[in-house]
Amino acid sequence: MLAVFASGTGTTLQALMDNQERYNYQVSLVVVNRACQAKERADKEGIITLFSKDWQEIDLQLTGHNIQLIVLAGFLAIIPQWFCEKWDKKIVNIHPSLLPKFGGKGMYGMHVHEAVLAAGEQQSGCTVHYVSAEVDGGAIIAQSIVPVMGDDTPDSLAQRVQLAEKILLPQVIGELLCNT
Repeated sequence: MLAVFASGTGTTLQALMDNQERYNYQVSLVVVNRACQAKERADKEGIITLFSKDWQEIDLQLTGHNIQLIVLAGFLAIIPQWFCEKWDKKIVNIHPSLLPKFGGKGMYGMHVHEAVLAAGEQQSGCTVHYVSAEVDGGAIIAQSIVPVMGDDTPDSLAQRVQLAEKILLPQVIGELLCNT
């Protein structure tokens, strides 16, 4: 059983839902911390949605739904240390860079792609990693490389990285749940 935490449009959530059968997992709970399209996507698929910022309540719901793995999919909130420790090696995140480069506080969304281009990097990509109390500091599980093109803008780079995310994340989730 998989829980997905989301705060935005829910395109990564959609990729996870679309690949459930292919990779043999089930999205059984979506947690949102603000009004967002991700909630609408979950509702449309009939997936239980929890709207909460209360970490004790979230923890109780996860336990009650027998969640094996939590996936952060565009979830814009810092998770408390106690929660990270309790769910150690049970929370994964997808980050839009090749960590450890361009990670940490303030490095999310378009900020990452702008920083990659400003640094003159030849490649970027995405990283699936375990979540720890240190932002983007958990152990790396898998990465997918995306070349940086000479005419890239933050938007064009973001589009290619997001495509790589939607391929890599469901595959990694399937592998992780297969091994639990």
